[in-house]
Amino acid sequence: MDSPLLAVHPWPASAPLVRAASQAQGDLLVVGVATPMSSNRDFGRAQIRQALRAALAILLDLPPEEIELRSVPGQPLRIARSNPPGMRIGLSVSHQPGLVLGAICLQGAVGIDLMRVEYHAEQDWQAVARDYLGPHACARITRHPPALRPQAFAQEWTRLEAGLKCHGQALTEWQPALERSMQRCRLSGLALPAGLVGSVATCS
Repeated sequence: MDSPLLAVHPWPASAPLVRAASQAQGDLLVVGVATPMSSNRDFGRAQIRQALRAALAILLDLPPEEIELRSVPGQPLRIARSNPPGMRIGLSVSHQPGLVLGAICLQGAVGIDLMRVEYHAEQDWQAVARDYLGPHACARITRHPPALRPQAFAQEWTRLEAGLKCHGQALTEWQPALERSMQRCRLSGLALPAGLVGSVATCS
């Protein structure tokens, strides 16, 4: 990506930095919680919600117990209260075994996605890229040397998923209208440990 990678703030170690980090990144904050290397998301779901509640309490100058998060299947996580004046708070979460990420945007919708790079044979992801990522993303992937294409594919995929979450849309096959919709998002990569790739999208 052309823009600098956004920092992922480990929780709870980064709690004292929340306000400054949000201001430095344009009212956007990404926190990460380490989890067991397991496909069971219950622990990670509970931990990231606790982290988001605590971070929001700092940002909104409220006691954590006053921050209630609600989720409806197929819809993004949201705060169960009216937005403070001048704010349109967006929340998003993404899981992989070993790490769960949460994004807070104080000025509009947000989407976040996290993916572990899988080094399968090239043909395993080429068809998926053609069907879902579109010709421009496929061209960007193939400009990389073969050894780096799995990571490039993961980056393009997380960009797509983050953008879809930001718009509140389900995964669908590529079409020109979808690409135009994605162009309205501000997309950034995330600074993550080796083997993990992530993106965050904001749509103000």
